[in-house]
Amino acid sequence: MQHRFRHVLLVATLAVLAGCASAPPEAPWPDQQIDIAQMRTSSPWRVKVPTPAPDLVRDRSRTSTVIVEILVDADGKVLRKRIAKSSLNPVLDEACLLAVNDMEFAPYRGVGGAEAVTVVAPMTFPFYDRPR
Repeated sequence: MQHRFRHVLLVATLAVLAGCASAPPEAPWPDQQIDIAQMRTSSPWRVKVPTPAPDLVRDRSRTSTVIVEILVDADGKVLRKRIAKSSLNPVLDEACLLAVNDMEFAPYRGVGGAEAVTVVAPMTFPFYDRPR
């Protein structure tokens, strides 16, 4: 029984390693950064803000801002996204990343034609609750 377990574990480990070796390399983030206002989208950026959790406190003195960077290829397809500046509220940060999943861009036309760009997308939430 123990021999069979070791065999299964070895096969599973090799399968994971083979999968890692065959994964395509990630595209590098383009140096050229474009504000989201300069990009054409098929629909506006809509963030579905969840209801605040009961353990959050009201902070009416400030706003929360999330800045998302989006890697858009020359065809306008979103390849990756990341939080460039957190709101310090993980719920808002995650809501912004989820909203990017629904976005479709027209290709960015640079001097030489369509090119991949890093789109900088700030989203501000006035008076949103903050963690204690």
